[in-house]
Amino acid sequence: MKRLLYQLARCGDISWLSYHFAEFIAARSGAALDEPLCLTAARLCEANLEGSVCIDLDALAEKPMFASTAIAADEIAVAPASREWRKLLQASDCIGGPGQRTPLTLEENRLYLNRFWHYEQRVAARIDAMLSRDETNTEAVFRDLFGDAADIDADQKHAVLHAVSKPFSVISGGPGSGKTSTVVRILAVLLARNPDYRVALAAPTGKAAARMQDSIQQRVDQLDVDDALRNKIRPRAQTLHRLLGYRGQSFIHTAENPLSVDCLVVDEASMIDLKLMYHLLDALPEQARLILLGDRDQLASVAAGSVLGDITGHGLEIDAGSARVASAVSLLGGNYRFSADSQIGRLADRVNRGLDEDSIALLSAGGPGLKWWQVDSEAIEAEAMEWVCEAYLGIFSCDSAAAALDIYESSRVLCAVNRGPLGVEASGRRISEMLLSRAGKPASELYHGLPIMITRNHYELGLYNGDSGILWRDAAGLRACFRGDGEIRSISLNRLPAYVPAWASTVHKSQGSEFDSVLLILPAETGSESLSRELLYTAVTRARQNFLVQASRPVLSAAIGRLTRRYSGLAARLGWPG
Repeated sequence: MKRLLYQLARCGDISWLSYHFAEFIAARSGAALDEPLCLTAARLCEANLEGSVCIDLDALAEKPMFASTAIAADEIAVAPASREWRKLLQASDCIGGPGQRTPLTLEENRLYLNRFWHYEQRVAARIDAMLSRDETNTEAVFRDLFGDAADIDADQKHAVLHAVSKPFSVISGGPGSGKTSTVVRILAVLLARNPDYRVALAAPTGKAAARMQDSIQQRVDQLDVDDALRNKIRPRAQTLHRLLGYRGQSFIHTAENPLSVDCLVVDEASMIDLKLMYHLLDALPEQARLILLGDRDQLASVAAGSVLGDITGHGLEIDAGSARVASAVSLLGGNYRFSADSQIGRLADRVNRGLDEDSIALLSAGGPGLKWWQVDSEAIEAEAMEWVCEAYLGIFSCDSAAAALDIYESSRVLCAVNRGPLGVEASGRRISEMLLSRAGKPASELYHGLPIMITRNHYELGLYNGDSGILWRDAAGLRACFRGDGEIRSISLNRLPAYVPAWASTVHKSQGSEFDSVLLILPAETGSESLSRELLYTAVTRARQNFLVQASRPVLSAAIGRLTRRYSGLAARLGWPG
């Protein structure tokens, strides 16, 4: 079995991190790599890398512990029966119960890396503590400010009253459901009640924070309140890492040095992983209010955890008897972005509900805003490439970086994965070659008009992972241009943090953004682990006017039919039924 783990790592079926973690457990326990203890350690490490916080022994029992196309099925280790497996793990001094200092923690049927058990337990405990605090009735303040609030729907009014009354609240809704309008009224009520209330806005990425700030400022300008109150509702949004004072491997703000806030509003909460939520709650003052905004149906975080989904019950009905935390959750059901006859809106709804045939029928019919290239190919379809050319070629004839960014930011090519024949890297290269050829320019790695995406935060420059800009040549040479506070910032290339070309990006990287038009390119294989209903729904809801997709019918069916399952115990700790 030592040969098995080594082969799996060499084939790329497991990471070398998982292999070396199994070696660590073997060295510490005295077990061999061919024994179930070390195989379990490798399986757990892989699960964390795939987004799960733990592994469920009952769910995995008597099934193959690893998947591989390169190794014969009869050579893949099969997990023991559940009861036998637990006894085996409990016999090891590498595995302890809740609260014990061991590398792995076993709680009921869930096996964790110890630090993930600690994160999950502390997140649940802090949320429970916030739910236990006394509530404040602020309906009178709301009524004084907004009267009968005829310009918001019943869901939004309910969400406002919940959020201003409870120390912890979650507002979940799809694009255009009114989350920004709701949060502006929440801030108005809180600041009308206490003008000295310290409010902070944050989001997981720089792009999402900038969009949050811009959206709130637009709504504030439309708010029918006096100027003094309106001027108070203008806090700046920042990334969560900047808010917490991230410094390499640690944060400045912790329980010992908490944030100076009375209320923290966090947008795009579906992108927050378990570790980041732990650090956020750890740094939040005991009496502060936390409001999470997001869409529980979107893709979960890149790192381990599905915190927003766990808190909101993963699609379960929100009612008083479902879970204690349910009383803090408000769901917005309206849709103010798409008209009633919007094909994109209808498609998003059907995909989100898992209606395979209805979704495919809509795409097959086409109609305003929808286009489907039903192909089974490992190259971008010729007509889709023509669409890309039409969308982006104008960048090279622009007379300013601002105009070029306008063109680039109106459309986006999205992929499910970074690597592979239909991933971001290969698709980006093809698009780059085509555009340079059409523009009559020589092939080059860096060139005037190339869009780029930042992949590492640089707080001094105010550039964050996911921020996009464009390379533009001026009198000083080739520089990188980004939007910032309504102006174009021009930065020398040698000052930039790490970045990549960005003619295409992943669906994950598009979260927190909207575009007039989106082209989604899906892998050709139905078995691709990247395919999921959440990925397709997230991609569809990035588009305002046009959604185009290249995929075979089986691939689309596979995506719609596959709900991502991430294992964790957070939902159960918060009272949701299993």
